[in-house]
Amino acid sequence: MVKTARAHSQGKAHLASRSVGVRLTEVMGAGLRLEASAYALEARQAIAELQACPHPLKAVLGEGGVCQDAHNGARFPRVYVGETNGVPFLSSSDIIGLRPERGNYLSRKHTPKLEQLLIQPWTVLVSRSGTIGNVSLASPRMAGWVLSEHAIRITAPDRDTAGYVAAFLRTQWGRAQLVGLTYGSVVQHIEPHHLERVLIPDLPAIRRIAIGRAFVDAALKRDAANDQLDAADARLRAALKLPPLPALNHGPVVGTIRAADWAGRLDASFHNPTARWVEQQLRASGLPVLPLSDARLTQAINAVTKFRKRVYVPKGGIPLLSSKQLFQVDPIELKGLARGAHTDDMEEIALATNTIAITCSGTIGRVQIIPAYMNGWAANQHALRIIPADDEKAGYLYAWLASDYGQALITRYSYGSVILEFDRFMAGEVSVPLLPDPERKAIAALVLDANRLRDEAWTLEQGALKMLRDEIAGA
Repeated sequence: MVKTARAHSQGKAHLASRSVGVRLTEVMGAGLRLEASAYALEARQAIAELQACPHPLKAVLGEGGVCQDAHNGARFPRVYVGETNGVPFLSSSDIIGLRPERGNYLSRKHTPKLEQLLIQPWTVLVSRSGTIGNVSLASPRMAGWVLSEHAIRITAPDRDTAGYVAAFLRTQWGRAQLVGLTYGSVVQHIEPHHLERVLIPDLPAIRRIAIGRAFVDAALKRDAANDQLDAADARLRAALKLPPLPALNHGPVVGTIRAADWAGRLDASFHNPTARWVEQQLRASGLPVLPLSDARLTQAINAVTKFRKRVYVPKGGIPLLSSKQLFQVDPIELKGLARGAHTDDMEEIALATNTIAITCSGTIGRVQIIPAYMNGWAANQHALRIIPADDEKAGYLYAWLASDYGQALITRYSYGSVILEFDRFMAGEVSVPLLPDPERKAIAALVLDANRLRDEAWTLEQGALKMLRDEIAGA
């Protein structure tokens, strides 16, 4: 009985700590919104801290604000077509990717009001539905791609201002305000006009431009990195002299295999025609073909097998990445592991520069080469670690495994009826063609240079964010 009373008392104290008084003027200013989320404590705390900073505040959007225009396009039917007749399409979750992919193409002919949906360079992109507050600065590489209606496009007077707005919205003060504007009981949303209530410090021009320009330069470096990765992929294809992957017809695919080719697998996905076609092309190429586990390619292929209990700390911990966060520009909602509690785990979960990570649960086969700024961070059990024999092999292996051909060979091994899985022993069996040294080194150099540019972009952004935090703190 004592335990019950104590729990009841603690529950009341918790509720009291989460309660807040709201003035009628605030309700009027919020458009007569009566739901509690519109007056979230985190957003109010962020605004209070901004009001205590030594700089005046402006609204992000609206009359007298930093920006004058924002919209989210319009709902539209999604008619997907091939690359020739389509425009690359990004979802709101793709905008924070290190390498946004042209995965789907929308029909130019059957997409109404297409011009409104196209990304313009140096607009600030903010996710507005489902996950709220993912922020990206649209780089020239994204220009002309179609963006989902689930993202707000903020148009700034110039690119340096756009960079500054993107930097602020990435801070805890910006994100807290965005999340505090949400509405919806099941799927959360915000609207463009809600940005009129988001406050941003009006820094002196020289500091504002310095912060914004750092974000612009970082975006350009990531564009250059992705161009290098595209060049590596093109050079790999040219050196291997492999034709494009054959297009599969819609509907069931029927094929036959010999008993000698079963390899102990009776699931149809393992014997898919695309993977078999890639293997045939590799055999016909005349190049040496090695398994990924070969000592000439890798030192080890590691999986997380012992890391279970986790102790998190609010600040100063070891960043722990999920398999999704491995591919994000600035991982959001990043958790930190207590250093003392996880010293023994680091041998298994730590990331190192130029290690290759492959997602192995749920979404199978996404490949990432770890940049220098992630060195010493950790990743969870949903990614395998490929430890290359040397840096040159790291660059080359990334290019092969991330290519269409490598992806076909990886994904064929996945198993599971609900959640797909892929283990380190399967990864070790993936075939890798070995090009002559000059070509292999040239491809690797492009990938490693891209990884260097990513690290430089991160350093620029983190320096700008520190400058902004210091300005707000009055340091």
